[in-house]
Amino acid sequence: MSALIEKLIPESLPDEPGEFGPLRRKALKVLMQHGFPHRKVENWKYTPLGLLESRAFENATGPSEAPWPELPALPFEASVLHLHDGLLDPARCRLPAGVTLEALAPADVDLSGMDDGSPADAFAWLNLARLQQGWRICVDDHARLERPLLLMLTCGEDFDRVAHPRLKLELGVGAEATLIEWQQGQGSGLINSVLDIELGASSRLLHLIDRHSEETALIERTTVNVNAESSYSGFILDGGGRLTRQDLNVNLNAANAHGAVCGVAVLDGRSLVDYHTAFEHRVGPSTSSEDFRILADDQSVGVFNGRIHILPGADDSHSEMNTGNMLLSRGARINTKPELEIHAEEVTASHGATIGQIDDEARFYLRSRGLSDAQAISLLKFGFAAAAFDSLEPGPPGQWLTDQLKERLSW
Repeated sequence: MSALIEKLIPESLPDEPGEFGPLRRKALKVLMQHGFPHRKVENWKYTPLGLLESRAFENATGPSEAPWPELPALPFEASVLHLHDGLLDPARCRLPAGVTLEALAPADVDLSGMDDGSPADAFAWLNLARLQQGWRICVDDHARLERPLLLMLTCGEDFDRVAHPRLKLELGVGAEATLIEWQQGQGSGLINSVLDIELGASSRLLHLIDRHSEETALIERTTVNVNAESSYSGFILDGGGRLTRQDLNVNLNAANAHGAVCGVAVLDGRSLVDYHTAFEHRVGPSTSSEDFRILADDQSVGVFNGRIHILPGADDSHSEMNTGNMLLSRGARINTKPELEIHAEEVTASHGATIGQIDDEARFYLRSRGLSDAQAISLLKFGFAAAAFDSLEPGPPGQWLTDQLKERLSW
């Protein structure tokens, strides 16, 4: 048994005779059989799990006694679901008409996309084996939410535990909503979360993520099922952290389904972020697009692995993916890998990847126009990064995310 298994799955695990018992036992069996990923597992070779082995996690599962932090100041009103140290208090939730919150049931857990024959999905299995609480958020058919749903995840300075939140968001037929994940972590614990999103026919979801996890290790698996005539648009701004790992899988399950992911990671210090995205075109026609950009400074490390998979029968599907990366120091590293796998006819699919540095000629030009060197660098970095948000819908949430990017780049 590896040191990480001993640390994250203590022998004192209680028996779970409840309704989740069979799922927990299956998850534990997979973990004991295959363990956690190592450097030879392709999709995990750049994720330094040794950091987790070096930390002493407490086994407490209850809520922190420290007061919960205040909500962030946002330039718009939002309906709030607040998770602190990985736990959600339903009494603190403010949900609008047409949205309900209820406890997750075993039937709500979909294992179809999880690999039980290797360690590749070990942390998703760990989430299920140690699940403390799960919640299901439902948006009614044809509901048009005027306020965004703010999913706020915070960790206090004393957070030194491992938490396994699990959420499922379901949009009904013809529903439209904006989901904002706002994540801030300070303590030395681990948040190992799972978010499942189900989009009903003709529904639309705008999904914004703004995170800066600092010392808190964050591992999140997000799965989006996009059905007939529905659309998913995800925009990510990652300010870095000691260890951040995001798996984002978008399944295009029916005709005229659309998915898009656009992201920016702004890294400094000893931050490490590792993003793995996958678009599964299962039925045609369907469309997907992706634009992901990393700016790495100091001793930071950025990883991006994007995959487009067009399955047999997904004819007349169209997809494009671009990843642009900027190295800002000699000590920074960026590893990027776009992938295409096509098994259908009459499709268009493309990918591109670039890694470069700040253009000295552009920098000199801006300085010749009266900008200081720091202003010129900030402007060039912002111009490079903000291009990923060109398709962001106009409105307060989109403008807020762009302003957050400006603040991260000191522009």
